[in-house]
Amino acid sequence: MTRMPAPGSGFAPTGRLHLGVSLPGPAAHTSFEQLRTAAQTAERGHFSLLTLDERYWLAGDPGADIAADPAGSNDVGTLLAGLAAVTTGIGLAAAVAPDHDDPADQAARIATLDQLSGGRAAWQLLPDGEDPADFLPAAERLWDAWSAAANARNTRPGPVKPLGSFEHGGHQFSVGLGTGNRPAAPYRPVVVLPGHTEAERLFAARHADVVETGPAGLGDALALRRELAADCRDAGRDAGNVLILQAATFVLAETDGEAVEKAEWIREQLPESAWDQVAFVGSYQGVADELLDFARTGAVDGFTVMPWMFPHELEDIVNHLVPQLQLRGIYPADHPDPAGTSLRARLGLPDTPHPAGNRSTQAVPVMQVEDLEDIHLDIRMELVVAKVP
Repeated sequence: MTRMPAPGSGFAPTGRLHLGVSLPGPAAHTSFEQLRTAAQTAERGHFSLLTLDERYWLAGDPGADIAADPAGSNDVGTLLAGLAAVTTGIGLAAAVAPDHDDPADQAARIATLDQLSGGRAAWQLLPDGEDPADFLPAAERLWDAWSAAANARNTRPGPVKPLGSFEHGGHQFSVGLGTGNRPAAPYRPVVVLPGHTEAERLFAARHADVVETGPAGLGDALALRRELAADCRDAGRDAGNVLILQAATFVLAETDGEAVEKAEWIREQLPESAWDQVAFVGSYQGVADELLDFARTGAVDGFTVMPWMFPHELEDIVNHLVPQLQLRGIYPADHPDPAGTSLRARLGLPDTPHPAGNRSTQAVPVMQVEDLEDIHLDIRMELVVAKVP
């Protein structure tokens, strides 16, 4: 298939779609068996990404009956690590708000998941709380520092070695090599950022591998694609290396009439503000034709299914919609990648090596640490981090 630029965007669509699924991960009464079944169902449908969302829902909000209870929720990172052991190819994303933790802890959890899953980890920063413009760069510097530490460990064994520094929250921190033997991945985990507002889109154009957008019709989706492509060019990035996954609600049935009737019943069960006015409602064949237009024009690179409102939606999509997409040539007919393939490779994203990572031969910048008594060793991070006076 010849790739032609989408009108006015300079972006050449692939004519293919990815599917992802977002689940309310940490709900205390959501068993691991339920999550395992959902993950393996999505993998059977050749989904590219599964996201566990740790957001806390307020009583009365859509999805509150199965969403997280702050008083008794499970840890997203632990659940994803468990899912890594019972899946082979699907990407595993932790959706967390920046103000729920500090950059060092989150970076360590995502890096660990990336190692456990064989390069299938992703990190989705939710548009809540702390500004990701402060949070994400700090985490990226830590990933780079860990990789630099692993590189230095091969040539400079021994006690604490200063490696460099980074700034976060207006403070300067020195980073040094500590004890331990933690392996470091040569590439950064996939980063998913929101693109709902202009400010979010501009930040995503500089930092995101995947941009998550809200539900939109074809025309609005194309307009957003053109805007993001222009923002990527302004940021010095190839627009084809920043994917768009649109959050989507599907109400499907054998016929359009049955789907409309089903949608009306669902609408009656939900608060008026909860109903998605741009949901895909129709027969399996009809909705597949709609998605064909999104794929051919390059309006999006795929869709993230939000099935917590409609519990059986995921299995319905895998069993009935996916075969229709395959018939139209916009979705893989069999498993697209062998087991062990990284999420970056599966999404068609370029490898993003750490500036001083395992494969780098660059010298590691060294700064002097004046007062060793102020250095604290975090064994889990295997780095020495100290605030510079």
